[in-house]
Amino acid sequence: MRTINLLSALVAAALTMATATPAKAVFNGSRADPDDYAWAVRVQLAYPEGTASCTGSLITEDTVVTAAHCISNNGRSPSAIDVTFHFGQKRSEYTIAVATAVPMPHYDPALIKDDIALLFLQSAVSEPPIGLASTPAPLGAEVTVAGYGCTGNLFDAAAPCDAARRLVETRLLAVPAEACPDIAGPWQFCTYSPHTSANRGDSGGPVIWSDNGEQKLVGVTNAIELPPAPAYLNLSASVPYELDWIRATAGLR
Repeated sequence: MRTINLLSALVAAALTMATATPAKAVFNGSRADPDDYAWAVRVQLAYPEGTASCTGSLITEDTVVTAAHCISNNGRSPSAIDVTFHFGQKRSEYTIAVATAVPMPHYDPALIKDDIALLFLQSAVSEPPIGLASTPAPLGAEVTVAGYGCTGNLFDAAAPCDAARRLVETRLLAVPAEACPDIAGPWQFCTYSPHTSANRGDSGGPVIWSDNGEQKLVGVTNAIELPPAPAYLNLSASVPYELDWIRATAGLR
């Protein structure tokens, strides 16, 4: 992996000693309709160095899928994880602690391989889960990416990294894998836009494809190619590729 061209840890907060860094969502996106994303969560992680945040998706009444790199900081696990539903919507916002976090068994951060994890909540919730796609989005298909991360331009060091107060969404196109030079295998797919992208804090967030009119979770946000990549190329873990493990581990049929 050519790390000079790849930002693999799209975690909102850089971990700092004794200081919790605020969360930094989608660049050039728009506020999402909360009724369409009742299953989306903001993931908060406590590490000795500070706190970090990611995004996740409810797939059963007590299971959230996110990125494996969110629950591993240089090989270490967070001391506590919780997830917040309806984040930023004060009348309906609530937080549930995570009892157990399980990464894909063959997760490899160097290759960004199998960068998916399941979070098992301490109690079930009544929010409707999102369905899982069994087939990849076809090339040229429009997909939706959503997250709670940075809203500033990821490629502009001078741009402010304002915290998203609500879930933000945007649309990208599924493009051939070779468009993303750091994809190392079929466990990932590539999406592109000339003007919008996932950002820090969107790791683990949903990539959604409308399959015959039904919104399905087709991917999990992993990383973004950095310059000199043309415009915005996002790497996402493939839910169809990892589907057997997700279903078996989450107890889905």
